[in-house]
Amino acid sequence: MMKRLLILLLLSSSVFAGMACMPNATDVILGPDGGMQGLILAVIGLTIIIIAVAYTAGSVTNNPAMTIFAKDEIWHLGFSIIILLSMSGIVLVSCMVIDFFSASVFNNAGFTASSCYNSAFTMPEVATCYAKEALSDAKDASRAYIRKYIDNIMDSTMSWSLQWPMMNSYTSTAASYKRIVSNQYDMVLNSFLIPALMSISIQKLALQFIQENVVTWMLPTAFFLRIFIPTRQMGNMLIALSLALYIIIPFLYVFNFAMYDSLLNKDDCKSYYSGVCDFVADGGSCTAASVCGNKEGFWMIARLLPQAFFLPNLTIAIVITFLTAMNRALKVMG
Repeated sequence: MMKRLLILLLLSSSVFAGMACMPNATDVILGPDGGMQGLILAVIGLTIIIIAVAYTAGSVTNNPAMTIFAKDEIWHLGFSIIILLSMSGIVLVSCMVIDFFSASVFNNAGFTASSCYNSAFTMPEVATCYAKEALSDAKDASRAYIRKYIDNIMDSTMSWSLQWPMMNSYTSTAASYKRIVSNQYDMVLNSFLIPALMSISIQKLALQFIQENVVTWMLPTAFFLRIFIPTRQMGNMLIALSLALYIIIPFLYVFNFAMYDSLLNKDDCKSYYSGVCDFVADGGSCTAASVCGNKEGFWMIARLLPQAFFLPNLTIAIVITFLTAMNRALKVMG
C-alpha cells in the first residue's frame, strides 16, 4: 500500500512533463521594456568607482583595510555580474531538471495527462489552472450547501393544525427534524467549505501574482540591491525568493493540485466510499455510485481539505528551507 501511494505521489507531479521553461530571464532583467537596465548599470558603475577609489587610497596610504575592502568588493561585483548574465541559464536549467524528473516518471508509468497540462504552459500557468479547477469545485459545493441549509431550515418550520369548532385546536410540526439536517449543512459549510474556499482563492491569487510579476519586477530589484554594497544581503534574499517563487512554489503546487486531479478521483473514492458516506448528503443511498458521483457529498469536501490546509503549510516549510540554504550559499560564494 505504501509503495503504491509513493508511486502515485510521484506520478502526480508528472502531469507537467515537457512544459515550457522561460529562456530569457536575463533579458527580462536587463531589457529596456521590463527591467531596470539603467539603474543596474548605474549601480555597477558607481560600485566600480568606489572600488577604484578605495584601492587607490589604500595603495597610496598603505592602508591594508581599504585594499582588502576593494579586493573583496571587486570579487562580489564580479560574482554578481556572473549571476546576472547567467540568470537565464540558472532558471532554464532549474526548470529543465524538474521537468526531466517529471518526464521520467510520466513516461515510465504511462500516466495520462490532465486537462491542465499543456506543453506550451509554464509551471505557474499549470499550477494556476489547477487552482482554478479546485476553486470552481469549492464554489459549487459551497453554493449547494448554502442552498440545502436554507431549504431545510425553511422546511423545518412547516406545521399542520387540527381545530374542532367551539373546542380546542391542535398544532404539530411536520418536518422539525430538518432543522437538525440544516445544522449539519451549516456546520460543514462554516467549518470546512468556507475556510477551504478562502484558502484556495488566496492561493490562486498568489499563483497569478507569481506568474505575472516575480521575474518582471522582483529579479531586477534583487540584482539592484545585491550590487549596491549596503543592501547586498537583502539582494541575496530577494534572488533566493525569486527563484523559490518562480520555480519551487509552482512545482510544489502542481504536485499538490495534481494529486487532487489524479489521485483523489472516483476510482479512489470507490475504495473508501463507505467511510465518507452520509445518508442525507448522498441522497439517501450509500452505494459507490451515489457517493463517488455526488459533487455535493463529503468525498468532494475531503478532496479539498489537503489542498486548502495541509499542503500549503508543507509548501511553506519547504520554501523556507530553500530560502535559508540559497541565502547562505550566495553569502558564502559572494
